[in-house]
Amino acid sequence: MADQTLTVVNAVKTGILDVAGNAAAKLGNAAGADQFLFANDGQTVLMVVGGAGPSAITFTPVLNKYGRTETLAVTPGTNKTSVIGPFKPHLFNNSSGQVEFDPAGGGQADDYYLAVRVSK
Repeated sequence: MADQTLTVVNAVKTGILDVAGNAAAKLGNAAGADQFLFANDGQTVLMVVGGAGPSAITFTPVLNKYGRTETLAVTPGTNKTSVIGPFKPHLFNNSSGQVEFDPAGGGQADDYYLAVRVSK
């Protein structure tokens, strides 16, 4: 499989009522051994719908201008919806302005990922 880029959707006042059913959501195993990516302006969160055995997610850290990094690894709850982020661009954005993450073991077919921009 290949890297999977998530389309960032904007949060709306009426809410996102079906994360897994959203047209921009990706299955947890869509990238296989590759990465998931999404554009990040510092106001983006990752919504995860964990299935029966959700995979731990590791976010790729980026060195900031002072050589510091921030590590982040989370395990979404079984049959739960999790919201992770927002992500500080100087600690998580790659050179293309994207956050990269990798679910353990290539991800699970019953997990769903959706990148959501939450603005003022």
